[in-house]
Amino acid sequence: MADETLPAGWEKRLSRSTGQHYYLNIYTKESQWDAPSEPAERGQSSGPDQVQCSHLLVKHKDSRRPSSWREEVITRSKEEALELVKSD
Repeated sequence: MADETLPAGWEKRLSRSTGQHYYLNIYTKESQWDAPSEPAERGQSSGPDQVQCSHLLVKHKDSRRPSSWREEVITRSKEEALELVKSD
């Protein structure tokens, strides 16, 4: 299925955790493992246009666990981590 054509509104993505492909409805952001046979439904927009965040985490070398699935070894300083949080 190298040339798989998907119905409108769907994207084929690769799961980082399983290595398997899944399908994402680009309108609702819902995903499924089975290939879609119908165009994606747009769904209802019931949420706000903006969200608030009360907690951001940027790990640094002095973190309790200075590693993550993205970075095996984290070398940034606490100051660099704070700058990342403050930047746009």
